[in-house]
This record gives sequence, structure tokens and C-alpha cells, in this order.
Amino acid sequence: MMRAALLLAALFVAGAGQAEAQDTGAAGRPQLSDAQAKRYAIAEVLKTTGRAGAEKTDPWNPLADPLAQGAALAADYVVDAAGRADGVTTFVSVQQAVNRAIADAAAKPAGGRQYILVKPGTYRELVYVPASARPITLYGEGQGAGDTVISAGLDAAVPVADYLKQYGPQFARLDPAIVAMHAQIAARAPTISTSGSMTVWTRNHGFQARNLTIENSYNKATGNARDECGERVCGTPEKPQARVSHQAVALLVEGADKAQFENVRLIGFQDTLYLKSAETRVTARSFFHKSYIEGDVDFIFGDTTAYFYRSEVKSLGDRTMSYVGAPNTNWRTKYGFVFNEVKFTHDGSPNALAGKYYLARQWFHNSRCSPYAPVAIEGYACTLGSASVYQAPKGTITPTVLETVGKMVVIHSRIGAHIDRKRPWSDWNAPGTLAYRPAQFSSDDFYKNLKNAGFDPVNHLGYGKQPLTPDVYLAEFNNFHE
Repeated sequence: MMRAALLLAALFVAGAGQAEAQDTGAAGRPQLSDAQAKRYAIAEVLKTTGRAGAEKTDPWNPLADPLAQGAALAADYVVDAAGRADGVTTFVSVQQAVNRAIADAAAKPAGGRQYILVKPGTYRELVYVPASARPITLYGEGQGAGDTVISAGLDAAVPVADYLKQYGPQFARLDPAIVAMHAQIAARAPTISTSGSMTVWTRNHGFQARNLTIENSYNKATGNARDECGERVCGTPEKPQARVSHQAVALLVEGADKAQFENVRLIGFQDTLYLKSAETRVTARSFFHKSYIEGDVDFIFGDTTAYFYRSEVKSLGDRTMSYVGAPNTNWRTKYGFVFNEVKFTHDGSPNALAGKYYLARQWFHNSRCSPYAPVAIEGYACTLGSASVYQAPKGTITPTVLETVGKMVVIHSRIGAHIDRKRPWSDWNAPGTLAYRPAQFSSDDFYKNLKNAGFDPVNHLGYGKQPLTPDVYLAEFNNFHE
């Protein structure tokens, strides 16, 4: 993009024309060409799934589903907190209804989709939905998604003992598949960690939700603004300062392919929505339509393929630093997160109005040391190894960590004043920190950075030659800036 175009980008960020090559931009705002942008249509992004580099074709059009078309749904089970449960078709708990659906699916696996109607109200519970022979749809019948709320308040630092004390009784005498999910968190020590903090957790292929809210209420009553390191170096490399963590997941979609969300509100602060592969380098697909997601740091994160269409994504300004996305897509996976006709909004707070928030930073998942910049430790080194570990002054990093590059594309969207106009894509942490990695806009950056770090992509990592036409990692097209 030429300098004149960069001046116009303050009002409108558009595609770079007919050229096939991606315009990397003089200020770190890569733009797709017209031809490239067509590859980010819903049908194109969602037509493949499976192992990275060897995806299978399986066309999926979620907009054709009755869920997206607003069709009336016939309930197999009804949840009503103010009603009376019979344990067969009516329940006062969402988890109990899911439990019955899973048991019925095991007894009759050849049946069709199971529908669970959740009456208006607030359900303060955890909901775990295991893999099943039949897909499940949760839906609210209120006037809006805010009328039906599933809420819990766990964060990553909750001790396992406290989790068991508060929620253990909820999982007594449930289906073994649900109990196994609960036991997976109970086996952690000493805390439940980020991937144990979710309010709703689904592994159910074809899972759907419509017209309801999923909330992680952690810090919602007090705010999330505590002292933190942010992009600053925490302490010194020899004596790093402990970070204040706020991870609290509202929804975890784990390995559930063709998961669909219609008019759903996802409420949280840090790590609101976690989109996780069930197996390394194997992606699944999710679709979010006419939905609302809020948070402050890395609040849409993970390694699967997810499409966000005609929705709102709001950055909350409790903290001085905010990142919408934190994708850790494998470099061979075709697509990561795609946002199309999405409104990126903010809460009007002073931190948001400073205009220094980011669309994303690429999650350097499980890194323990950085090979990408010097660290002020005598004898420091970060070399290729079979495990990602660090014991000062030396560490190792695995190929799996190196190749979690993170992919996110934003097209035809409205970007609020809270997002940095010149540099909307952030590095992962700051140079000089153990977890630093620079933003990588394409496979050209990936190969270049590996070589500069002393890793030969072909001889050390077994990759093929560098793609002649660079693969896109981070890019925009035809976006409007407020």
C-alpha cells in the first residue's frame, strides 16, 4: 500500500486491487487482494476440516440450517428453573437435561438432533456436553438472548479443592462421559487452569446454541483492572515478576465440528471464548452469527477454524492493554479466525478511547523461551528440542510450538476507534521477554524468522520449500474505521 492509501486508511481500509500478492503495508496493515478476499467467503472457509495439510472436503452451509433461519424448534426436553422436574423431559438444570439427552442418544443412536428448550431465567451452573451419537441444540425462548443466562464464575487460579467443593455435587450420578469431563478437571493440580474455568464446555459434533447468554461472571461485579505486566517486561529475566492472571472462559468448544451459534451472547473478560482442537494439528469448524462477544485480553482464542458473521465484538477497557484475538493456528491449517461484517466496538472507557488496543496477537502457545530476540541473561540460548522447557540461561522449543503461527482475517467490517490504526496487529509480548514473538503476517515472515533464529525450515523442521505465493496469516479487506 502506498503512503497516500495509508492516509485514507484512517477512514477506510480497503482491498488492494486485483494483484494476487498480499500487500504487506508500510505500517503493518496487510491488505488482501480482491482475488484473495473471495477465498474468505463462508462456503470456502467452512468446506474443509481435519488434519492440517491434509484436510478433507465436507461442505457446510450453516446459514441454510433451520437454526439460522429462525425456524420454530420442537423441544425434546424443557429446562425451567421455576418449574418441576420429572427427570424425563422436564428439568430445573441445564446439565440435567443434557445428561438425559446423552443417555437417550446412547439408547437410540440412530435418532436425529436433540432439542433442549431453556426457559428464561439465570442458571448458575456448569454445563458439560460430551461427544455423543446425536447432536444437541440448546435454545432460549425469551425475547432476546439476555433473557436466558447460563452463568458461573470460575477463573484459572481456583484451587481444585474449591472447584470440587462448589461444583462436585452437580456431577454426581451423571452419564459416565460427563463425569469423565468433570474428572479431567478434578485431576489437575493445584488449580483448575484456564482450560478448566469454562462455564459451558462442548465436545458434541454439530452442537448448536440459539438465543441465550453464556457468562463467566469472574470479576464482573468488581471489574478486571488489577496491576499487570501487560506489554512491559515483568521484573528482570533473572527474577521475573509474577503476572496477575485473569483467565476465565465462558465457552470452550473442544474438537466439536460444525458447532453453530445463533444470537448468542458470550460474556467475560480475559479468554471469554476458547476454540480448541481435540487433537494437535486437527481442526474443527465453528460458526457465530448475529452474536455478541465481549472481553478484554485474548478473549477469542484457540487453534480451530471459526467464522464470525454479522456479529458484534466488544473490547472492554478495564485494562490498559487489550487484544481481541489470540489465534494459535497451525501453519498448515488453511484458515484460522475469519470476521466478516463484524462491528468491533468498545465500552467508551478512557483506556479504550486511547486508541491503542489491538485486533489480535498470535498466541505463542506453550513457549518457554524465545529464539526471536536477545534476552538480557548471560549465556542465554533458545534452541530446538523435544520439549519446550527453560532453565536459566538455556531453554528449548519444539517444532509444534514454533508452527502455531496464528491466523486471523477481518473483512467488510467496522473497526472502532479503540483499535490502533497504524498497528492493529501486535507482537506476542515485548522483545527481551522469554515469550516474545514478532507478528507474522504471512508464510514469508514465518520462514524468515525461523532462519534468522537459526532453524532451517527444510533441514531442521522437514518443511517443503517456502511457498512462492505466501500463505496469509494476518490481513484485512474492505474495512471501515470509525
